[in-house]
Amino acid sequence: MTVMHRLLALPLTLLCALEARSANADENASSKELDSLYETVERLEQRIGELESARTSSASRSGAGDWSERIRLSGSAELDYLQGQGADYGLYEEGSTQVYDARVFLDADLGSDARIGETTVYRDAAFTFEWNLIRLGSVRNEVGDLYVDLRGLMGRDWLNLEAGRFQIPFGENYLRFGRGRASDPFVALSAAPPWFWDEGVKLWGKSSNGRFGYVASVTDGEGGINLESNSSKQVTLKLSWDPSEWLHLSASALRTGTLGSDDTPAMAALWLGEALPKSFGAGSSAPSFDHGAAIADGPFELSNITVLGGDAVVNLPGARLWLSGGNASIDSHGPSIYDRDLLYWLAELVFQLGTVSPALDPMYLAVRANGLGTYDKDEGYLLDFRYRDVGYNMRALDAYAVALGLPLGNHIVLKAQYTIQNMDLVRGIVDQDVRNAANDADFFGMEIGVHF
Repeated sequence: MTVMHRLLALPLTLLCALEARSANADENASSKELDSLYETVERLEQRIGELESARTSSASRSGAGDWSERIRLSGSAELDYLQGQGADYGLYEEGSTQVYDARVFLDADLGSDARIGETTVYRDAAFTFEWNLIRLGSVRNEVGDLYVDLRGLMGRDWLNLEAGRFQIPFGENYLRFGRGRASDPFVALSAAPPWFWDEGVKLWGKSSNGRFGYVASVTDGEGGINLESNSSKQVTLKLSWDPSEWLHLSASALRTGTLGSDDTPAMAALWLGEALPKSFGAGSSAPSFDHGAAIADGPFELSNITVLGGDAVVNLPGARLWLSGGNASIDSHGPSIYDRDLLYWLAELVFQLGTVSPALDPMYLAVRANGLGTYDKDEGYLLDFRYRDVGYNMRALDAYAVALGLPLGNHIVLKAQYTIQNMDLVRGIVDQDVRNAANDADFFGMEIGVHF
C-alpha cells in the first residue's frame, strides 16, 4: 500500500468512526462498540505501517526509487542537406546529406540543503554531462559539458558555482551550443562571436530583482580536453543588465595567459568564427603574406589573447533582434609582425510570421549578417579551419544569411537557409594555389532538427 493509500484510508476510517459515534450517541450506544471501532483503526494503522516499511526496504535494496527521481536523460540531433559552391574548395560536397550534429545529455540531482552545523553549504547540487557524438558533420565521440553545479552557496541566491568542463561565459553566442542548439534559428554554420568549452571553475548569480547578473570563470585556457602546456590561466567576466523586460545588455572580457610552449604550438580554448586562435602559421602549409611579402611561421607560443565584447538583445512582440561586436587581440611571443587584432560583428533578426497572418503560425523568418577579420589589407589570419589551403591570408570573412523555420510541435523543427559568403585576402599574394582556394562558397541548406 502506498503513502497515498495510507493518507486516504485513515481519514475514511476515522470518518466512519465519527459517524458511528454520532449515530450511536443519539441512540445511547454502548462504549463497547466505540472501543471496537478504535481497535479497528489501530490495526489498520499498524498494517499500513508494516506495508510501508516493506516497500521502503525493497526500494532501498533495488535503488530504483533514487534513479527514477534523480536522473534525467535528454538529447538532440540534426540531419542536414547542404549544397555548396563546388566540390574542390567549397564548404560542402555537392548535394551532401549528413548527420550534422548529435549529442546526449545526462543530468543528475545530487541533493539539497547541505549543512555544516548550522551553516548552509549549498541549497541544491546537480551533475551535468554532455556527450558529443557528432559535431560539424564529423564523428567526434567527445565530452562537452561535464561539471558539478552547486547553487545557493552559503545560503546566498547570488552565489552559485560550477566546477568541471563548461561553456566559457562570454557574450550571448555560447548559449546556442550544447543543449541550446535547439534555439538556433539557422542551419549549420555558427555566428562569429566567441564560444567554446574549457575546464575550471565558474561563479555566477543575479541580483534579488533579477535585473543585474554576473558570470566569472577561471579555466586552463588551452584547447582540447585536459591539455595544459603551462600554468597560465584564462579568466573571463560577463556583466549583464536587464533594464526592462524587452532589453538585455551584456559586456564581456576574456584574458588568457601564455599559450603553447617551445615544443607545442599554441591553441586557445576559444572559438572565433570557425577557428581556434593558434600560433601564426599553425595548421596550414600555405605560405603566409604580410604587407605584400611572404613571411615565415611565427613562434609556437602566444603571449596572451584579450577579447572585449558587448551584446544587446531586443525582444519585441513577434521579433527578436540581436546585436554583437568586439575585438580579439592575439599577441605572439615573438616579433609584433605576428600579432593580430580581429574584429567580430553580428546583426540578427528573427521575425515570427504569425504576426502577419495566423495561417503562418508558428513559422519564422530569420536574417543575419556577421563577419570576422583584421579588415586590414596588409595583415591576415586563418578565420575558418576548413580553408587550410588559404592559410593565414584571410583579412575578412563575412556571411549574409536568410532562413525559414517551421517548428512542428515542441520537439521537431524544419529549417531552410541560403548564405552568401565573402572572403577577402591580403595584398601581395603571388601563390596561385592560395588564390584558387579562396572560394567564397555560398551555400544552401535544409535541416530537420529534433530535441527531447
